[in-house]
Parts: sequence; structure tokens; C-alpha cells
Amino acid sequence: MKPMVMANTDAEFEAADQAVWTEMARRILKGAAPDSLDRTDEDGLVTRALYPVDAPDARAATAHLLPAFPHRRLVEGWQVCQPVGSDAANADIHEALGSGATALLLQSGAPAEIGQLLDDVVLTAVGLGLEGEAATPAHYRTIIERANAQGEAADRLDLDAGLDVLTQADEGLALHAAAPAGHRLFRIDGWAQHNLGLTAAQELGYVLAGVAELFRAAESAGIAPADIAGRVSVRLALPADMFAGIAACRAMRRLWDGILLACGIDPVPVRIEGFASLRMMSVLDHEVNMLRTTTALLGGAIGGADAMAGFGHDLLTGETPGARRTARLAQVLMMAESEIARSLDPAAGAPFIESRTDDLADAGWSAFQEIECAGGLTAAIKAGMIQAQAAAAATAREARMRAGEELLGVTLQPTGGMPPEILAAFSAVRRPAACVEALRRRTAEFSPRILILRGATDNAVAEERGIRRWLGMAGLQAVTLDAGSGSAVSDARPDIVIGCGLAALPEGVEAGNFRSAAAILDAGDRIAALEDLLVPKGDAR
Repeated sequence: MKPMVMANTDAEFEAADQAVWTEMARRILKGAAPDSLDRTDEDGLVTRALYPVDAPDARAATAHLLPAFPHRRLVEGWQVCQPVGSDAANADIHEALGSGATALLLQSGAPAEIGQLLDDVVLTAVGLGLEGEAATPAHYRTIIERANAQGEAADRLDLDAGLDVLTQADEGLALHAAAPAGHRLFRIDGWAQHNLGLTAAQELGYVLAGVAELFRAAESAGIAPADIAGRVSVRLALPADMFAGIAACRAMRRLWDGILLACGIDPVPVRIEGFASLRMMSVLDHEVNMLRTTTALLGGAIGGADAMAGFGHDLLTGETPGARRTARLAQVLMMAESEIARSLDPAAGAPFIESRTDDLADAGWSAFQEIECAGGLTAAIKAGMIQAQAAAAATAREARMRAGEELLGVTLQPTGGMPPEILAAFSAVRRPAACVEALRRRTAEFSPRILILRGATDNAVAEERGIRRWLGMAGLQAVTLDAGSGSAVSDARPDIVIGCGLAALPEGVEAGNFRSAAAILDAGDRIAALEDLLVPKGDAR
């Protein structure tokens, strides 16, 4: 068998500079400038259609933003985290460890119960993290005692106490002197704030403000910030936009280095946990959540997250063991078959990624400075500043969804039926899909008989296509007749008549029952326009 020889691209393709690419784009756009495709995100950051190609020496100077422990990443990959809730048993933990999980996040239970959960688990062989009710010094000490009872040295544990820098700083600082050097005591959780609505830049600003708050608390306790910097882990949200996840992880490392430099602290690595976003999920066509989660985790993998957690596609309505297993194995496949972990910062040098990383880092620093100007993170939360930011961003996001400017998979692949109710634990998550789910529930309560009357104008077919798409998203069905069908309209006995390409009210149709497709499609709130169809008008039936 002859050895495979890679093709020489220089021999296959002519050299192309920026001017050639720009001219090619102009031809495709029929004379329009490439920047006509530029888009601005909710942080005001521009994503361009074309980016200038840096000179080779500039690319070589690009600083790589590496995982916290690059050598471990190349050998073991990132940690696949499995959250362990109050309903979990020891058997569930062993099942998770046997099907992909390499780290456990213990969320609840008394210290004694934590010990029972970890029966027959070799604690030094897995990553361990505490959060929620389990993130206390008592739980932390219980795990250390259990390791000692197993004959394992506590300093060999990969342990994250998960203490909140805002409410448990004093407790964590009290543990600092006796805790082994490798243990992380504090976690700053941007993921939770993302789910409440914060934008990507605001999330990074929140995390950085948490770091500053911890450093100030350490100084007040007589501990040098440099001694506490290695005790920190950061949790970031990974959205369905893979590139956003890549940029977020890389920008966080740039910001971390920046705040250490500003404080005069020698660089130390920060552990980044990437958690799949909850606000991106929908309970309509919920299998699509598997795709959202996979692309989210891929962004974290390429961005260099040190640990990641995905969630079952049915999480919002009650996560099943099979769904949890699928979320874990998606990460195992990335490492075992795609070998993504074999490359450190693989996106480095790409003009798009580098520009997006820089822009997001700058915006995150500005968000951090805004919090600092308000007196720091504790003061900002007490004043309601962070809550207001999250609410405003979530409201603006929903408004774009309602106007048709931001789409979810559910809007492109509508399915029938009543959407299930989400669990109370997730009711505070600001999900753009929630407004679509609420519309579908109203449709189930009152599903009107809808007739589409199609005129003979050039735009009638396009209007019908557009209105059917939105009706399908709402779970509504419609029958189409050509305008001028005579008695067929009255025979159909419609509750609502929607006119496509009609300039005037059709004969025999009551004004109260008539809607213009153009008016619905042009509405600033299309969801509200569809909700209006669900209100009975007269006694048409």
C-alpha cells in the first residue's frame, strides 16, 4: 500500500489576497459590499463576513489561551462532569462513572449522606465538586475524612469546595491555611447568571467582579490575593452558538490574566467549567436540545474548557437516565473519536476567532468596570443592578424572538401537541422559547378554524408561505382558498380569515374576523398578533 501524500495546496490553488476575497464576495452579492452582511449581537459586537488575514509573523505572535493543565488535557482530555441531585443513589453514581463521567458534582444531602453516596468510589480517581446545599465546609471536610479513611492522601484529591464568594468568603478563607494547595475553595458562577438573562459580556464582567470581591475579602482577612488566586474556579455558560462558546472560554482566560496583572499577581491558571446553557432549551420538539447541547459542548471543547457538563434533552421536564447518559457520551465521542483534546487552543490564529475573543474580552472588561463603579459586586447586587441587567437583556431577547428576528429550532420544525409543563426548579430560567410554548398552550385551549384567502397579486404566494410558517409554529392549521371562491368561503364557516395579497376586505367576510397576512408578518410582535387569532370573534361557528 502506497503511503498517503497530502496535496500541496499551493500547486492546486492560486494565491489569493484580501482584495481577491473581497471582489469574490462582491460578485456573489451582486455588487453589494461584503460588510452588508455584518451583524451586531446583543452586546453590540460586530461579526463580519470577511476578516483581514494577518501577516504570518503576526499570526505567529498570537498568544495561545491554554487550558489550566495542558499536559493533563493532552493525556486525559477535559473532565466530563455529572451533577448528582438529591434523588441520586450510589448505584446512579457508579452507572455514571461507568458510562463516561470523570467528575461528580454533589448538589445536596447531609455530610453523612454524601459519604454513603460515595461508597466504593475511589475518590482520588475522579474529580469532585460541591455545590448548592452541599457546598459547605462540613461537606468539604467529610470528603477529606473519607479519603483519609480509604488510605488516600487528601492532597491527591481533585476537589472543588464550590463556596460562593459573596456569601461564604469568610468560611472559605478560614479553610485556606489548612487546605491542600491543589484544592479549589471558591467557585464564581456565571452560568447561573446567564440563565437569568445576562449577555455574554455581562456574564464575564460578573465573574471578574466576583474575583475582585474575593481578592478584597482576602486582603481584609490578612491573606495576600496572590495566595488565594489558585483557589478559584469559574463556571461559564456554553450556548448553542459554538463560536460564542469558543470566544467566551478564551476571553475569560484573557480577562483572568488581565486582572491578575492589574493586581500585581504572577500568572496562575484558572479552571474553567463550561456548562451547557439552560436558557437555550425548549420543551417543544425537545429532542433538538440534543443538537443544541452538542454544539454548545463542542464550543467549550475547542475553547479549552477544563471541565464540562451537558444535560439531558428532557431536563426541564424531568431528566431521564438515558438522556443523562447521552449527554455524557457526546463528550466521550469528542475525545475518543474526534480527538479534540489532542489539540491545545486549536482556534488560535483564526482572524474571526481572535477578533471575537478580543472584542468579547474588551466588552467583558467594560462590564466589570461598570460593576466596580457601582461599588463592587456585592453592592451592585444589593442595589438590584445585576438583576436589572439580566431582566433587561432577557426582555430584549424575547422581544427579538416575538418579532421574528431571533429563531429557535422549534420555529423551523414545529411539532403538534400541548407542550409539557417545566419543573418548578427551572421556572426562573429566562428562555426565549417560553413565549412560543405559552402560545402553543393557548392554541390548545382554543384552536380556531382558519381560512387563508389568496389573492392574485405577485406577493400573495410569499405572504401565504410566511404566514403558514408562523401558524405552524403556533400549532395552528389553515385551509387555503383563492379569493373569489364565492360561497365556498361561507360554507367553510371560518372563525378567522387571513388575506394574502388582498388589498381590501373580501366580500362576505366580517371585518372582525378578517386579518391581513401582511399586518401579521410586519407586526413588531408577531406572537401577540397570533395570540389575537385565538380570541373568539362573534359566533362564526
